[in-house]
Amino acid sequence: MGGSDGGTRKAKAKPVLGSFMTVFMHADAADVVLMVLGLLGAVGDGLSMPVLLLITGSVYNNFGGGADNVQEFSSKVNMNARNLVFLAAGQWVMTFLEGYCWTRTAERQASRMRARYLQAVLRQDVEYFDLKKGSTAEVITSVSNDSLVVQDVLSEKLPNFVMNAAMFVGNYAFGFALMRQLMLVALPSVVLLIIPTFMYGRVVVDLARRIREQYTRPGAIAEQAMSSVRTVYSFVAERTTMAQFSAALEESVRLGLKQGLAKGVAIGSNGITFAILAFNVWYGSRLVMSHGYKGGTVFVVCYAVIQGGLALGSGLSNVKYLSEASSAAERILEVIRRVPKIDSESDTGEELGNIAGDVEFRNVEFCYPSRPESPIFVSFSLRVPAGRTVALVGGSGSGKSTVIALLERFYDPLAGEVTVDGVDIRRLRLKWLRAQMGLVNQEPALFATSIRENILFGKEDATAEEVVAAAKAANAHSFISQLPQGYDTQSPKILLLDEATSALDTESEGVVQEALDLASMGRTTIVIAHRLSTICNADIIAVMQSGEVKELGPHDELIANENGLYSSLVLLQQTRDSNEIDEIGVTGSTSALGQSSSHSMSRRFSAASRSSSARSLGDARDADNTEKPKLPVPSFRRLLMLNAPEWKQALMGSFSAVVFGGIQPAYAYAMGSMISVYFLTDHAEIKAKTRTYALIFVGLAVLSFLINIGQHYNFGAMGEYLTKRIREQMLAKILTFEIGWFDLQPLIIVCFYARRVLLKSMSKKSIHAQAESSKLAAEAVSNLRTITAFSTQERILRLFDQSQDGPSKESIRQSWFAGLGLGTAMSLMACSWTIGFWYSGKLMAEHKITAKEIFQTFIILASTGRVIAEAGSMTTDLAKGADAVASVFAVLDRETEIDPDNPQGYKPEKLKGKVDIRGVDFAYPSRPDVIIFKGFTLSIQPGKSTALVGQSGSGKSTIIGLIERFYDPIRGSVKIDGRDIKAYNLQALRRHIGLVSQEPTLFAGTIRENIVYGTETASEAEIEDAARSANAHDFISNLKDGYGTWCGERGVQLSGGQKQRIAIARAILKNPAILLLDEATSALDSQSEKVVQEALDRVMIDRTSVVVAHRLSTIQNCDLITVLEKGIVVEKGTHASLMAKGPSGTYFSLVSMKQRGNQQVQQ
Repeated sequence: MGGSDGGTRKAKAKPVLGSFMTVFMHADAADVVLMVLGLLGAVGDGLSMPVLLLITGSVYNNFGGGADNVQEFSSKVNMNARNLVFLAAGQWVMTFLEGYCWTRTAERQASRMRARYLQAVLRQDVEYFDLKKGSTAEVITSVSNDSLVVQDVLSEKLPNFVMNAAMFVGNYAFGFALMRQLMLVALPSVVLLIIPTFMYGRVVVDLARRIREQYTRPGAIAEQAMSSVRTVYSFVAERTTMAQFSAALEESVRLGLKQGLAKGVAIGSNGITFAILAFNVWYGSRLVMSHGYKGGTVFVVCYAVIQGGLALGSGLSNVKYLSEASSAAERILEVIRRVPKIDSESDTGEELGNIAGDVEFRNVEFCYPSRPESPIFVSFSLRVPAGRTVALVGGSGSGKSTVIALLERFYDPLAGEVTVDGVDIRRLRLKWLRAQMGLVNQEPALFATSIRENILFGKEDATAEEVVAAAKAANAHSFISQLPQGYDTQSPKILLLDEATSALDTESEGVVQEALDLASMGRTTIVIAHRLSTICNADIIAVMQSGEVKELGPHDELIANENGLYSSLVLLQQTRDSNEIDEIGVTGSTSALGQSSSHSMSRRFSAASRSSSARSLGDARDADNTEKPKLPVPSFRRLLMLNAPEWKQALMGSFSAVVFGGIQPAYAYAMGSMISVYFLTDHAEIKAKTRTYALIFVGLAVLSFLINIGQHYNFGAMGEYLTKRIREQMLAKILTFEIGWFDLQPLIIVCFYARRVLLKSMSKKSIHAQAESSKLAAEAVSNLRTITAFSTQERILRLFDQSQDGPSKESIRQSWFAGLGLGTAMSLMACSWTIGFWYSGKLMAEHKITAKEIFQTFIILASTGRVIAEAGSMTTDLAKGADAVASVFAVLDRETEIDPDNPQGYKPEKLKGKVDIRGVDFAYPSRPDVIIFKGFTLSIQPGKSTALVGQSGSGKSTIIGLIERFYDPIRGSVKIDGRDIKAYNLQALRRHIGLVSQEPTLFAGTIRENIVYGTETASEAEIEDAARSANAHDFISNLKDGYGTWCGERGVQLSGGQKQRIAIARAILKNPAILLLDEATSALDSQSEKVVQEALDRVMIDRTSVVVAHRLSTIQNCDLITVLEKGIVVEKGTHASLMAKGPSGTYFSLVSMKQRGNQQVQQ
């Protein structure tokens, strides 16, 4: 990281211009041409305004001089009208170039920047991400936000800056040429004109930034609550969540009120223009009387002073954005220029002619860069002979996965060496080395693309037949998404299997294990597994503890040593009833599996069908799209009713707005009248009338300042309180919805996030494409190890380029719109003035209108026309607002199908815990065509433990969902203590039910806060007792901050086993009458699992317990074992009675399935 730090220091030392040039680092020759043409256009656009003023001044002098000589008068007016036509044509060309060229080049450069940034990110070593906190969020920010900041500056802010600078220079140059005396006197007023703009830029924009940052806190709380809604509901933590959410919103409201006041002061300060005008018209009248200047010329110079000053202010307000773009471009460039220590793009290094696959670790010393104080290996040595299978076993944290990480060269050892065929892997070409290895991870990493593309991540040039062959070889017809990327598609010499089958049930595991055995034949294979039955056939087993190989040898040799570590590990996993067939249990899904947004489906995907996630998300997106048109037409009256408590602010704000609306016409009328004063011949009359109008302008300045403060503060307060009220009501309402609603809305959180990040007024297509590319970038970083292991960075970049096609095509369309729209709008103004001046001259020549009337009419039309145009431009904002209001009321008006807090519902003080499921028909709302239960019946006795056993998809987790009343059955009933579950107050009932899920959900907070989650009161002693019962107290105490340790978002700072133990402690603290354990120990290694299982056994005594487990050894002591198959109870009884049925029994078959693999393990 030192290199990057140094780069930052160099960046800081750069001059401002040099720093800003990084924004253009991604421009090619075509972009340079576009920018030069765009620059010419922006300068031309800026100069057109002073030219327009110059012609207007000439026309006013024609009118003011009178139409005594009609022919000469008409000739002059027509000549000026013709000049305006030429100006309009020039304006069209210049503004078209400005609009088209900058918009086009901005998208081209930003697109190239995004691609180069992602390429650089994928090039980085794993260490880079270990040392950077929140790296996925950072990449999303850079790919979307940072690149959009640069794009926004190039398309809008930079041309605006150039245009305003040209306008300032043009106005003041013409002003000095026409009336030097007035310009010199008026020059200091430029400073006063800049102050409001700076105030707005500094104070208001800074407050807006702080509000945006502040909003991320309540946003994160809401996002986590919605994505972990099962946990929130089961622990009855809706009130806790709402209290946290409301508290987080308070600071936003306070900042919002500040912003309203600051905006009022800043915009009100623009009234200074009226005061400057008062001085200018007064001094101008002196020059008319003493130097004989014409009124039109005085008007032009007065306007040039103000317009030039405001242009300078507007231009300077863009400097902040240019600075932001420089910072964003620097951040991106820093990553692009960073050369990682382990560079996957490097072409240096050897390639061995014929690799045998002999792997050796020699005296390796290693610690993870993020935890340098905790050494993993001190002097680690291990040899894996070519073509042999070596299994690594040991507890969590013993260094098993580190062996694979070092061999894949995700990290380099601090000392010692790792060799392949006797050559240090640091001397080999990295891409070639990784191509010789196939990695199958504990967490199968899939990307949001087709299954075929996921298989192709292993070998890009595979034919369709090879893809199918690879899938068949991996027995992948039943779990196609799990393994094919691992080996057959790559034909590696070295196969690395890291917990490859840990997430599968007994049957799937048998099929996969067969495939792996087939794949490892003739290859050097390193296997990591908790499940010892899967590695009995390994040539060598290395037993690891605390980063050392404690025992080494084949299974038979190690098992013979009764006091050895391996023997004790085997004993831990053996079935406790020695009279029955001994078997090793089947490990359940790892907690990591939950990373595929499990909330988006009605239950967790079994590992054998991960690929359905992409499909289901797609279905949900389609469902979302089809539902959108059905939103009710929003009622503005209802919105006002929500704002009713702020009626005083509404009254004051509306009054201020009405008064402010009258200021512009009053000024225009006074200004038009003032111009006609300059053409009077009586000096005394000129003095008297000038004094009157100057005082009117001063009055308007004071009134504008005060009225703006009242308007913006009051409307700001209304908006802040309304927003807070709506946010609170929406989240409170959403947290009453049944789980089925969340199943059908899996992208709701992604959409909220995307809208916040994509803060541009892009079209829907463009936003969608941008969100897709951001998602792909985030997935790429999350699964960096998979990409790195398979060297498929180029494939990811191709997918990324494809996702950019949408914004690129959209950008071309937008460029034309921007050019044509801007050109037409600006030239139409000059054209309309042409017609106006020509027709006014015609009327004046016919003596039907006076010069004073023309001046008044023109200035009123010009100034109010601008205000009307601004109001018209707000229609898009109003339309967006209407859409937002419609979606808000769609949520607020939706009636939940399962009311969690029905006041008429029964609130039990205590539960016995008898559960009766009678004649239940059920299908998940998200998959109504897939029937899970048909006439299903099950009785669970109070105070007894009932185990649910069966293959993936047999309905085990569905039973837990029905008991928690996450769903209601289509037909039939679920009763607790003889009372229909629908008759209970659901929140009161859930207080007596404890749930420990397959995927532990922790919230961003301390360990203490996570343990007491949903429990109103708990003493420190109770918290520690619960942690001890869950075997969590020791590891928590060893952490630096103990129970005050921050868990990170979704508990990312903790390992899977640690998270699960905290989740178990949370359930134990609740002291529930009914305990639901859904694969509660599946994420733990054998040693941790034994202790936690003992803790759970103690907790289960005298309370109704429902246990779902793949690992059969964990449930054989249950009072009743219920065997499910395709939603039907096929067997039930105790472990002994079910085993007594022999080979004809389903349970016996499940146990026996492992028998072949376990015969070697038995004593």
